[in-house]
Amino acid sequence: MAGARVNLSLAKRFSAVAVRAASALALAAVLAVCLRAQSAKSAPPAPNPEPRGPVFVELFTSEGCPHCPEADAMLEKMYTEQSVDGARIIALEEHVDYWDRPAWVDHFSSAAYTARQQGYADAMDLDSLYTPQMVVDGLVEFVGNNASRARATISALGRAPLIDVGILPAPAAGAKSMPSAALVRLDAKGLTRDSLADVFLVVAEDKLFSRVGGGSNSGESWPHSSVARSFRLVGKLPAGRGDLSITAEVAPPDPAWRVANLRLIAFVQEEDSRRVIALGAAPLAAFLPQSAGESRPAAGRSGRDDSHAVSKSRHASSN
Repeated sequence: MAGARVNLSLAKRFSAVAVRAASALALAAVLAVCLRAQSAKSAPPAPNPEPRGPVFVELFTSEGCPHCPEADAMLEKMYTEQSVDGARIIALEEHVDYWDRPAWVDHFSSAAYTARQQGYADAMDLDSLYTPQMVVDGLVEFVGNNASRARATISALGRAPLIDVGILPAPAAGAKSMPSAALVRLDAKGLTRDSLADVFLVVAEDKLFSRVGGGSNSGESWPHSSVARSFRLVGKLPAGRGDLSITAEVAPPDPAWRVANLRLIAFVQEEDSRRVIALGAAPLAAFLPQSAGESRPAAGRSGRDDSHAVSKSRHASSN
């Protein structure tokens, strides 16, 4: 019995020690949490994220070009994720028409975008047109599926930001507009340039998905973002004029376009150098009458009636 009492006494002492140890561990854990919380409160605030300058990234592409799906996907990812340091990417896919064939046509393509690419070729003294071609801020061009070149160029130009173009609602004045059209005012201050400049207003659509029925990519499918749906010259600025304030009308969206995914892109571009000097973007739905802003089912074919009219230029194959 004595031995049993001794064992019971040892067990009780061991149990008491175990409880004290557990309590000490629990107290230490609580103190650690409190210290971390106190440290977090006394730590200096995290630095503000680096400001991102707007950068205009144009991609001349075609669903008939064998090298373009990679470039389209690359731009779509950079634009939707906004993953380039120092830059707020305002992207625009412009589908040229020189890959079109009688039996198959890229339903996003237009001669207007081929002519715009030709303007860059002339300004940059290029021998021919090619796809995919990326042009950043109207200044730098390169093969559009070169990811490292694209990121480096966009990041560098983001640190020399363009002037913002404000896109604001404009009240109707004088003659009545089309019932489902939108009136917007484009404002920019402090423009500096030595030559005549063009003011463009673009409607672009996000979240598109194509299944290609012909050409080099027949049977393939991939997503697109910021595809040019209409592209209009809405004004000109004489040399030396420092401010922009014009009103422009946006035609009613094509019934095939999904209004919730449409946005306006406004930019000012020097005629001679093709340098983009001011840029802005805004959702189109914010400016449409309510009846015109209702969501519509997505479809592939693009209306072309309101595209900036230009003549077709020379053709070239992909590099």
